[in-house]
Amino acid sequence: MITIEQAVRKLKSRLDPLGTEEIPVLKSAGRILREDLSSPHAIPPFDKSAMDGYAVRAADVADASVEAPAVLKVLEDIPAGQVGNFRLRKGTTARIMTGAPLPAGADAVVMVEDTVMAPEGVLIRKAATRGANVGPAGEDVKKGETVLTAGTLLGAAEMGMIAATGRSRIEVSIRPKVRIVSTGSEILKPGVKLRPGHIYDANGYSLTGLAGERGAEARFLGIAADRKGALEQKIAQAEDADLLVLSGGVSVGDYDLVQDILLGLGVEQIFHKVRIKPGMPTFAGVRGTSFVLGLPGHPVSCMVTFMLFAGVIIDTMLGRNTAGPRRTTAILSDSLRLKPARRKYLRGIVENSDGRLVVSPYHAQESGVLKSMVAADVLIEVAEGVTELEAGRPVDIVYF
Repeated sequence: MITIEQAVRKLKSRLDPLGTEEIPVLKSAGRILREDLSSPHAIPPFDKSAMDGYAVRAADVADASVEAPAVLKVLEDIPAGQVGNFRLRKGTTARIMTGAPLPAGADAVVMVEDTVMAPEGVLIRKAATRGANVGPAGEDVKKGETVLTAGTLLGAAEMGMIAATGRSRIEVSIRPKVRIVSTGSEILKPGVKLRPGHIYDANGYSLTGLAGERGAEARFLGIAADRKGALEQKIAQAEDADLLVLSGGVSVGDYDLVQDILLGLGVEQIFHKVRIKPGMPTFAGVRGTSFVLGLPGHPVSCMVTFMLFAGVIIDTMLGRNTAGPRRTTAILSDSLRLKPARRKYLRGIVENSDGRLVVSPYHAQESGVLKSMVAADVLIEVAEGVTELEAGRPVDIVYF
């Protein structure tokens, strides 16, 4: 067996990002940007009013108050989307709406609530300093500034930022095609009647969800019985896959046929068996440009190994800035007594307590307890050979 670090290095050494495609920004949510993006103009491109009110010269209203208002002549109205026609000179103002460009000569805006209209003009009843209620040009982004870099996951804020630069289309990664097969003669498709000795397939559904969440184009191909012909038939349906993921059948039992079948089909083994718990019998291989993962059949083992290995494959293919699950440290809430064994990944529930991350181990850590993956949101990583962890110590955690 090899360590998880060795396994990940072996995978990364064989991986490259996939190609790119240009798509509308409106359809880019969840995609990975594959170009550095800079703004060809300042944002905003002009000094703008941040309030409805009156554009003024700050010097004209420096001493204005309710008791002694400044009286200014109104030259014009400037709604958003229009430019003023006049330059403000001493004693003049322009009514202005939020977002409208400041007229020449103005350097402040007085809110409409601090003004009163009178026959002689507008009464400014509050002093304003230079820059008051003004959004200066380039306040958000300077001209030529890089706003997003290649490898960024695009969400709502990023989409808005791209649009603000004037772009309507953007270069993103092609989504990896991930094809998923559940194996096992005891597995039934949900929706049919449960038969004695059988269980419903959970892995196909959880893996499809994980792949989709990671940004892949995921498709579940169904269930293959523990027979050579049935497995080969399902594998053949994944000819277009960038990554084929099979759950179950990778151990050493009489009906664990996946490794031998894959090797017989020309798949080159990258590794088989990793010193981790759960997930020791994980298989990884490659045929041409297509990668294959054989994951354990227990639901927890299946999901954990997908996160640890398929996450690296998908992220690298997408050209993400970092590949694999996000990690940090947290304070352990309860002491743990453990059997000395391989590197462990325990399910945990993390919360923020007085500014510190605190993680609590889920009470059931068996590989078949899928409910633990529903309740938990992180994995607690425990080094190989560790038998005891005291409450209050920092531990490494891996986010789902």
